[in-house]
Amino acid sequence: MKDGWETKRLGEVCHLMTGGTPSRKVPEYFGGNIKWLVSGDIHKQEICDCDGRITEAGVRNSNARLLPINSVMIALNGQGKTRGTVALLRTEATCNQSLVSIYPKDTTRLLPEFLYFNLNGRYEELRRMTSDDDKDRRGLNMGLIRTIEVPLPPLPEQKRIVAKLDEAFEGLATAKANAEKNLKNARAIFESELNEIFTKKGDGWEELPLETDTRFIDYRGKTPIKITEGLRLITAKNVRMGVLQQEPEEFVAPDTYNTWMTRGIPKKGDVLFTTEAPLGFVCQLDTDEKVVFAQRIIILQTNRAVLDPTFLKWAMISSVVQSRIHACATGATAQGIKASLLKRVMIPRAPYAEQKSIVTKCDELSEETGRLGLVYKRKLSDLDALKKSLLNEAFTGNL
Repeated sequence: MKDGWETKRLGEVCHLMTGGTPSRKVPEYFGGNIKWLVSGDIHKQEICDCDGRITEAGVRNSNARLLPINSVMIALNGQGKTRGTVALLRTEATCNQSLVSIYPKDTTRLLPEFLYFNLNGRYEELRRMTSDDDKDRRGLNMGLIRTIEVPLPPLPEQKRIVAKLDEAFEGLATAKANAEKNLKNARAIFESELNEIFTKKGDGWEELPLETDTRFIDYRGKTPIKITEGLRLITAKNVRMGVLQQEPEEFVAPDTYNTWMTRGIPKKGDVLFTTEAPLGFVCQLDTDEKVVFAQRIIILQTNRAVLDPTFLKWAMISSVVQSRIHACATGATAQGIKASLLKRVMIPRAPYAEQKSIVTKCDELSEETGRLGLVYKRKLSDLDALKKSLLNEAFTGNL
């Protein structure tokens, strides 16, 4: 530790407060003018506003309390990446029980912004506090947070570090926004060119129902019993737009293959389509090995003498066909499509002699988009690594 720096536990140098949720059975507790944070607001980094509102009666009749402005907020739990995420509260607000406010007892000894930067750089460490392997879904709690040790340099040094990190992070944020914009633009250009192919069409093109020259192999309705190893099980979670993902890896017993795969045997190159959750994802089977299919997937097996399966894949990924698929969807919460309706979706089809050249063009566009995507994703990864490096230098006294 650098000379003049101390190490203190948060419980020694900070006040910790959490909140609560007014009774949902009392409508009068909600919709007032008091800001009320939930775990989803933590991703804003600097919180100046939120959607949630409660009334004064809601505050009086719950554990929600007004939090100090400039508090460092930390998420105790939440799905996905939420747990352990931190933000700075820049407005007067309350919160529910999934967040904790951390505010220095003496701001002449500890700046909230210094504390924020420190905890922001310790995301993985904070998540590991509830589990060694990060698979434990238990949340953080006030007792654990109080034990977190933080460096405490002299106040002028804290101000200097905060100023340097503010400047550096502003540049990183701009670079990250540009990389994300470029990644989005690359995808948009690909989608635009793909859609143009299947919108403009050309001489000899037809609009035919999907069922024309296509066999539907449908294993929806149930999923076989899963085991730790065996034959590969393909579920809707493996089907992404244009890509069959390996993850998640799930398996079924090999001796169930003959009794399960009775509706038809898929072949490499067959088109896979998700009927719901999510609706309309399309890719191709990438193997000749025996695989088993679960529910929510329909296999589209074309007559390859007249309809190239890869041509069909690109046609179904195009926005013109996607819009037709979603127009036939039903369901209030999770949208899905019936096989009988899917069969009647109209597909733009080029003459067979032209399909191969269109496939080549679409494949090249996809490959170039993927290459650009990797470049921009690598850039984003490098920026995240630089951010971690700067934070590590700052809080080891080397910035």
